[in-house]
Amino acid sequence: MFDYEQKCLMYLSDAYTLMYGFIGKKLVDKLGIRGEDALREASRQFGYDRAETSRKKHLAVNAKINMLNLFTLFHDLPGDPRFRRELQEINPQERVSHTLICPMADIWEKYGQREIGRIYCEEFHPACYQHYAFDMSQVNLSKTLTQEGDEYCDFNVILRPERIPDELKPVCFAEYDPFYVQPEIEDPPVDGKTGFATLSVKLVYYMLRQAAKDLGDEGIQACREGLGEWAQAMAEFYQQTAEESQVPLDSKYIKDNLPFDLATAAEDGAFWQNYDDEYHVKDEVQKYFCDPLAAKLGLKP
Repeated sequence: MFDYEQKCLMYLSDAYTLMYGFIGKKLVDKLGIRGEDALREASRQFGYDRAETSRKKHLAVNAKINMLNLFTLFHDLPGDPRFRRELQEINPQERVSHTLICPMADIWEKYGQREIGRIYCEEFHPACYQHYAFDMSQVNLSKTLTQEGDEYCDFNVILRPERIPDELKPVCFAEYDPFYVQPEIEDPPVDGKTGFATLSVKLVYYMLRQAAKDLGDEGIQACREGLGEWAQAMAEFYQQTAEESQVPLDSKYIKDNLPFDLATAAEDGAFWQNYDDEYHVKDEVQKYFCDPLAAKLGLKP
C-alpha cells in the first residue's frame, strides 16, 4: 500500500504524463504529420531546456559534465514508487539500464495514447541526454515500453573522451584535469510538487509555443481542445482517486495532486518566469484547463 505522500507523487506524475498525451494526441489527430512534426520539435526543445538546466547546476558546483553526474546529481524529480529498473552500468563514460516498469508508459497505454508516448520517448530522451554533454554524447534507445512488443526500455548513453574536443575533456572528466579536487556537494531531497510544477510549465510552454509557431491558429485550437480533454480526464481521475483514498475532494487535494494551481496567477512566479511571453501560455492553461477543471469539480479557481 502507498501512503498519502506517495500517492500524491504518483498522481502528479500521471497528470504530467496525461498533459502530454492529450495535447499531443489532439495535435496528431487533427493535423496529421504537421501536428506530429510540431510535437516532436516541442519535445526536443523541452529536452534541451531540461539539459541546460542540469548542466548549469552541475557547473555551478564544479561537477564534471559526464554520464555519472547526469543521472545521479541534482535530480529534478523524486523517484516514482511504481518505477522499476535494472541498472547494469553507470560511470562517467556510460550508463546502461533497462526500465522494466514505467508508470508513464502504463498510463499512456491505459488512455489510448501509446503512440503519443512513443514520440516523447524518441525525442525527449536523446535531446536531453545529448545536449547536456554539449551534444557530444551518444544515445541508443533501442527498445521502449511505448513500442508494441518491447518488454522493457533499453537505454545506452555514452560519452567517450575520444569523441570530444580537447578543450572540453577537462570539463567532462577528472582524469583530464590534473588540479581538479572533487567537491563536497550537498544534494538536497527533491520536492515532488515543485519538480512537477516546474517541468509541467516548461513542457506545456514548448508544446503550445511550437504549435502556434508551426501551425498557427489551427495549432492553437488543437492545443486548446487537448487542454479541455485533459481537464475532463483529470476531473474523473481525481474523483476516482479521492474516493478510493477516502479523502475529501477539495482544494487541498487538488493542490497536492495537480502540477498547476487552479489559479495560475497565484502560483510562485518562478514557475512561469521565462515561460509566459507573447504566446500567453499561462493564460491558455488557465482558461482551457484550470477553469474547466475547477468547474467540473465544483471548486473555485
